[in-house]
Amino acid sequence: MAHLTQLAAALTLAGLLGSPALAAGLVAPFPAVTPKAAAAACRDTVPDPVVSLAVTSIYDQTDDSRSTIDEDQFDTYNEDMSGLRDFLTYVTKAASDYVASGGKKAEKAACAYAFIDAWARGDALSDLDTRQSALSSTRIVAGMGMAYLAIRPYIEAEGLDTSAIEGWFAARATGFQRVYDQSGERNSNRANHRYWGGFAVAVSGVVTGDRALLDWGVASYRIGACQVDVHGALPLELMRAKKARDYHLHAVAPLIMIAELAEANGVDAYSLCDGALHRLVKFTLTSVADPSEIEALTGTKQLKLPTDEGVIRGDRLAWVEPYFKRFGGSETDYGIKVNRPMFSSNLGGRLTVMVAAKAG
Repeated sequence: MAHLTQLAAALTLAGLLGSPALAAGLVAPFPAVTPKAAAAACRDTVPDPVVSLAVTSIYDQTDDSRSTIDEDQFDTYNEDMSGLRDFLTYVTKAASDYVASGGKKAEKAACAYAFIDAWARGDALSDLDTRQSALSSTRIVAGMGMAYLAIRPYIEAEGLDTSAIEGWFAARATGFQRVYDQSGERNSNRANHRYWGGFAVAVSGVVTGDRALLDWGVASYRIGACQVDVHGALPLELMRAKKARDYHLHAVAPLIMIAELAEANGVDAYSLCDGALHRLVKFTLTSVADPSEIEALTGTKQLKLPTDEGVIRGDRLAWVEPYFKRFGGSETDYGIKVNRPMFSSNLGGRLTVMVAAKAG
């Protein structure tokens, strides 16, 4: 991890990361919604925490592009991940409901807190048996972290105990750092997996007030953004052949979220690497309705994107909400139709709602 520490230090000296003096009091990237109703107890039953996970890749390992799904491995993976996904969906929907109500549905925040706290005390995801288990867990931790930040004003107003939660996020974040540090210069340490890891570590830093974790996330962001080529593409995601378009969407999402966390805490992330993320966003969104350029670059016809009643699923595009709010524009500029509110549990919930929330 030494080279990452050195990178973070260099960026700090260059003014591209925040000052260590700001380590305490890191803030969420979205408006803080304070509770407008009396505290309420959560009546929902918290499921037992998933402590151990031992998943493997869903892809046919004979396909070097990792773009052909092995159906048996896919089914096993989904079954093993189902408990985690159900938990994350519950927590992020509860947090989103609280925000959408303007703080009136305090019971939703109470339930989100109760679920996160119980899993933290149960040391969820502390036994990750395979590298893929760690890589898959980053999305769970990232989504939980964003949901926690959404309800943090309620937690603070009620004076609730956050020690177990903060300890848990810190442990998961340092565990993820070890996974990337111990696995050398393999492609997955520089492609979408790394950005999701960076997002999970960055949001954990904001949850715990640990600037070093946020800085590590920004260093991960820089690994991705600085790879963007003249076309606006990510070369390692182009290697995913027929799934390159889908993987660009998958890769840009955590990069946007890291940038938002960084910007909220004094880091001008969008300017890093000569503003390369803007080129990536343009290239990726253009490819949704018109994949001709990405097909020319990969030499492969792209698979259809997952849809919900003929509209691109919100979990693939929810990241546009903070991006368009900050920089203007709309998905219609790219010939894309979406259904709102857009929801992604991996990104923390209904980003449409969180971006539009009013502070206070």
